[in-house]
Amino acid sequence: RAHGAQAAQMSRPIFEAYANAVGHRDTEAQSESQSTDVSASPRPPNWLSSVKVHLVHDNVTRELSLEDYVLGVMRAEGTMETEPEALKALAISIRTFALKNVGRHAKDGYDFCSTTHCQRFVNANPTVREGAGTLADARVSAAVRATEGQVLLDPHGQLIDSYFGASCGGETASIAALWGTAPVQYLQSARDEFCESGPHAHWTDQISRADLLRALQADSRTDVGHRLDQIIVTKHDDSGRAEFITLEGEQQKIVRGWDFKLIVGRTLGWNILKSSRFEVSRNGWSFVFRGSGFGHGLGLCQEGAHVMAARGANYQRILEKYFPGTRVGTETGTRGHGDAASLGSINKWKSDVLISQFPASRSISVSPLPRVSASRFVRASRFITISSEHFRVTYPADIDRRDANQVLTILETARADYLRRAGNASSPPVLDIRLNESTGDFTGRTGQPWWAAAATKGNKIELQPVAILKRRGVLNTTLKHELAHVIIDLISHDRAPRWLEEGFAIYLAGEGAMYSDTRRGTLIDEELERRLEHPRSQSDMRAAYADAYLRVKEMIRNGGEASIWKKLAGS
Repeated sequence: RAHGAQAAQMSRPIFEAYANAVGHRDTEAQSESQSTDVSASPRPPNWLSSVKVHLVHDNVTRELSLEDYVLGVMRAEGTMETEPEALKALAISIRTFALKNVGRHAKDGYDFCSTTHCQRFVNANPTVREGAGTLADARVSAAVRATEGQVLLDPHGQLIDSYFGASCGGETASIAALWGTAPVQYLQSARDEFCESGPHAHWTDQISRADLLRALQADSRTDVGHRLDQIIVTKHDDSGRAEFITLEGEQQKIVRGWDFKLIVGRTLGWNILKSSRFEVSRNGWSFVFRGSGFGHGLGLCQEGAHVMAARGANYQRILEKYFPGTRVGTETGTRGHGDAASLGSINKWKSDVLISQFPASRSISVSPLPRVSASRFVRASRFITISSEHFRVTYPADIDRRDANQVLTILETARADYLRRAGNASSPPVLDIRLNESTGDFTGRTGQPWWAAAATKGNKIELQPVAILKRRGVLNTTLKHELAHVIIDLISHDRAPRWLEEGFAIYLAGEGAMYSDTRRGTLIDEELERRLEHPRSQSDMRAAYADAYLRVKEMIRNGGEASIWKKLAGS
């Protein structure tokens, strides 16, 4: 009783397991062939299979893939752009915003509306083949394809708030000053020399007092009564935007500059007062506003990006300019279709094989996936979050609270033990733990295979359903293993070789007994690293884990556990 896209999502791990079983030799041959081609770049998994968009004008809701949604927003926002690199930067900003804000209209039964409240969206013409319309259609389609899967991440590997606007007017806005919210490092005010010559670098609007009074009376925050005597910008922020405005009439009101701009725009039109970066003066029966910029001015400036691209900057450089301190990566940690060599180090999910007590020669059966509702997205009302001093656990509402408490207890105990053994190292940040509702949810959120028990990236740990982990007797060791990854990354500054990290995590989690009867392999370090990063099958991953653990075990036998901590600190 589900839509086709939902059925496909649930079926995917089953088909993958089947394909792995019957096509193992072909897969192996293909992997060997690809291993010699260093230019090969894996296609990024579509970790969000679909979004629901409400088309306000037509009053209908459509379900479509993430990339088709990005393309629809590009049609609305990017068709006037002619520079390919500027379009790529815009596509990544749009995609990041979508992933960061999915479920924005959850209470209404969809994810996004098609207006500027979310992102302007234009639905495709079903009679026109994609990319076969105007030159602008081809350009935006090419930009979306070239950056497929790429997003903007902060230094902690988290999705950023990737706002964009037409023109910042020569100075980008600070989110704290503009909207009165908490400051964000990559959304601070900064000079934009590229935007200063754009079409919206300077503008003047003269508005009659009667029209302004009518607009201000439409909102209680600015309703000064039946007359309007004066408008005074009482404070400009560092970017030159009106932060606070005093309105004098029968009453006096003080309003934020951005709110003033929106209130006037709703009544008089959005081309009046194009931004809040203005000065105002009285001229007889009118008020004269002299300003610059078009829109809020946060994040990516489209007119500045156009100039940068025209002068030879690539999309990574453009995004670095407007979101300083962030980087281009993918939510799942794989490289996208763009210039992979320039993406730098990408924070990858580290996943762990679900092998528990089963021998290597025996395949692991997967329990039937729990029945899911007809809604594609798991809404916040179906999940509960509990916290301890160092961990936050989010779990489905139908799970026994005692299971979530058990997770917290295991993690707190293991954390104290690991930090003591590491020599009281610096404390890791508060970690977010998510107990997924189904194996399908786990694979969809992380892009990992169905046979992975858990996945860790930065301060986030994703787990298979707790019932599966408990039934197979690996809940305790899985949690300890994932926490070990976090501590090891902290000690090594995320520079430890994968074989050392995985082998030591197995040792710390007490999983060594599973490999005690395994002979150490003869793989060289580079080959072992490749097998751990891109295992060809479940058995291949288990063999690589065994080799990594046995290497670490031998090192501990020769130099003690302290030698491993020392080696990690020097990585």
